[in-house]
Amino acid sequence: MEEERKKLEKMYQELNEEDTNIKKWNQALIPKAILLFPPIAFALTFLKINTDKSLIDLLGFVAMGCLLVSGGIFLNYLLSKGK
Repeated sequence: MEEERKKLEKMYQELNEEDTNIKKWNQALIPKAILLFPPIAFALTFLKINTDKSLIDLLGFVAMGCLLVSGGIFLNYLLSKGK
């Protein structure tokens, strides 16, 4: 019992000594903006060029693309699984 307590105390001290880097939501805004820029630019240009299309059409177009890519990844997985 005493050994377990010493082990737990040692683990507790190690956890307290470690420097954990927890970032706030507003840190690293530039990488977040870089990641969000292409989808936003695509959506805006899609809706600007295709003025007769709606937001539902855009979401359907993106969903169909995601479905095709997912299907390709799944087929690749099935074909490589047998090797």
